[in-house]
Amino acid sequence: MECKAGDTFTWQRTFQEKEIMQFAEMTGDLGKHHIERDEKGRLMVHGLMTASIGTKIGGDLNYIAREMVSEFLRPVFAGDTVTCECILT
Repeated sequence: MECKAGDTFTWQRTFQEKEIMQFAEMTGDLGKHHIERDEKGRLMVHGLMTASIGTKIGGDLNYIAREMVSEFLRPVFAGDTVTCECILT
């Protein structure tokens, strides 16, 4: 695939409780905010799990990332959908 500046790629996913628990086991991050429900009955998704959705786009483009920068603006919970948009510069 040939890419040029300005090309935009988008991927979104909805996080499930089972995935959150699997990620906690795989990474060893068993912080109670990830494995115990909050006062509204929700499980919080790990920040690095939400940040990883951009790797789908990198894989599609057969691109090896050198650096990734993330800013976490608010918590994400099971059932929430996150959209990643990559714009080539």
